Amino acid sequence: METAKDPLTGETFYKQRNNQVFANRKNQIKYNNLKALEKRKSIAIINRILDKNRSILISILEGKPEAIKSYDYLLGTGFHFGCSTHTIKRENDNWICIYDYGYMLEGDKTFRIIKL
Repeated sequence: METAKDPLTGETFYKQRNNQVFANRKNQIKYNNLKALEKRKSIAIINRILDKNRSILISILEGKPEAIKSYDYLLGTGFHFGCSTHTIKRENDNWICIYDYGYMLEGDKTFRIIKL
């Protein structure tokens, strides 16, 4: 019988299958849950910022198709300009997007905000 080392506990065990990695199913589940937790923790800060930015854009639009707000106004609401999900090009304008909302610099420190 072949032996292997469990990645979670470090214990040596006899493999019952040639592709067995963990000593038992419980160790496999715990190992994968810990990996998933680390992944969630690593992106939690960014997700929190994106969620807050999206909430700010929703409250600014209040059901209107578009709005224009100043840079200082957006900063005052707690908007974080360094975090977005993607950019799109519409009618030769580049829009910075946060999920289904977009904003672009329109004038001197003013932004046009739309729901995509």
